[in-house]
Amino acid sequence: MVKLTKVEDNPRSNVKVATTYARPQNCIRDGKLVDSASSAEPYIAISYAWDIRPSFKEWEGRRVTEQALHIADRLSKHTSYALWIDAICIDQDNEPVKMVELAKMADIYRGATAVLCLVPEIDQTTRRVVEHGTGMIDLDGFRALEQAGDTHGMYMFASQGSNKALYKLFSSRWWTRVWTFQEAVLNHITFLVGEKEETLPISDVLKISHPISRRAATQKKDNLLGQSSSFWDSVHSMSDAMKAYMPLGTAISSVWRRQSTVTHDMAYSLLGVCRLETITPDYRLSVEKVFADLVDKASSKGDFSWLRWSHVVDRDAACEGMSMVPVPATVLATPASAITEWRSVEVPQMSVVRGGAAGVCIPHRSTGVIRWQSEPEDIKGVINMLQKLSYGPEDIWNLLFGLHVGFACDVDKAVGGSGLAQALLNLATGYIDGTIRLEDSEDDLVGNKPYTRGYGFTAYASMAAKVWKNTQLVVMRSQGGTTVVPTHSGTGQARLHRLPVASHRGTCLCLVVHDDTKFRASAIGVMVEDDHAGSGSWQFTRFS
Repeated sequence: MVKLTKVEDNPRSNVKVATTYARPQNCIRDGKLVDSASSAEPYIAISYAWDIRPSFKEWEGRRVTEQALHIADRLSKHTSYALWIDAICIDQDNEPVKMVELAKMADIYRGATAVLCLVPEIDQTTRRVVEHGTGMIDLDGFRALEQAGDTHGMYMFASQGSNKALYKLFSSRWWTRVWTFQEAVLNHITFLVGEKEETLPISDVLKISHPISRRAATQKKDNLLGQSSSFWDSVHSMSDAMKAYMPLGTAISSVWRRQSTVTHDMAYSLLGVCRLETITPDYRLSVEKVFADLVDKASSKGDFSWLRWSHVVDRDAACEGMSMVPVPATVLATPASAITEWRSVEVPQMSVVRGGAAGVCIPHRSTGVIRWQSEPEDIKGVINMLQKLSYGPEDIWNLLFGLHVGFACDVDKAVGGSGLAQALLNLATGYIDGTIRLEDSEDDLVGNKPYTRGYGFTAYASMAAKVWKNTQLVVMRSQGGTTVVPTHSGTGQARLHRLPVASHRGTCLCLVVHDDTKFRASAIGVMVEDDHAGSGSWQFTRFS
């Protein structure tokens, strides 16, 4: 197979390196299908959202969509380059060939001369608004707002007062499709193109999305420019994906906010951004097998960041082998990603694997048996209990809300405050017991009051109030530390294990396992470690 060699910057050095990419089998040029695998002819890759109900027709011996043929005809009038359009260049009815081409998708976009993302909602007004917004972000006034943590001021600069053109831009279906995330971030020469060929560098659009996403995260009403906070999570993270390969946990937080027609694509669309292309797409596999293979492959490369999403798994309903494996439906149902970043902990090579035949292999370190466990309590009862056990407000917040909302120190940083943990707990408790109404307009003091540094924490408290609604929790303590998890069906003696995932301050996730079902996870939580407490050596277990 002939490959295209492309010279690009190595993100880890100042040296330009030559990189070879797998070439597509076919492209379309001058209205004809051409062989691209055996030549080094440059091509432009096209990203677009398929019609909801595509119309197919026979063309050059294969079935293609009329939409794709229209795109090829339209764009060929503006370039002499060959075009790669998936609905034409991949034979949709030849499964073996289709699987080979899908495995090369990331390389096809990386190796293209340029990538054009078709967003028909873009017009001349949109282009001017985005250009003006990027210019505003470069001003000293914006930087001053950023240093002060003034999310509302930053948003007003970037969006020019919620300009209606941005509503239109971000209403496009293109932003919601799972494959378009990868297609837009793998090539530095990527443009958004409107219906009348209006063109915007995607980097400019992503630049203004950062202050918009910051604003969305600190609003009680989950709707900004017509979109949810989770939507803005996904859009803003595209700029990070353009700079470096994404840990699987981060990619899940972003890409699984989107939609796909075929569930398998929720996994396969991650392969390029996470550098997991040794996985070959196979749509004959069950979706459970596909997602289990995805996290297993990431773990084999030392990436355990996906474990941050294992806490949303419904273990009582999970089928065999899936008690630790996050799936898109549960992530999509989560209102927003926690702001705390989790990193994988390096673990030694281990060849001995315990556990059954099904499941995923995970390193862990025992912190001992559970020496004390509380009776089930609601969230307010657990807060009172932890206070009686002499835990401070920051530890209490982190135990209860660190996985769902973010650690107290990260909320401090996000809103420009310090020591907000007690205020967060007080406000969240007030929302929970009804002494403070969630609809009270205290959101960042926007509109009719001066900006107050650090006040944006109110939205994080309202997020926390919704986390454990109608849920019973238990406090569990081992020799090594303490965690708080929902009630679960595990029976017998329980143990607390450290997982190879930690925050930037070293706080780790932990796994509750019962002896009666020792190869099946019971619960996952944040662990507050006891001072000077040790833990056992690393073990490698396949949890079902």
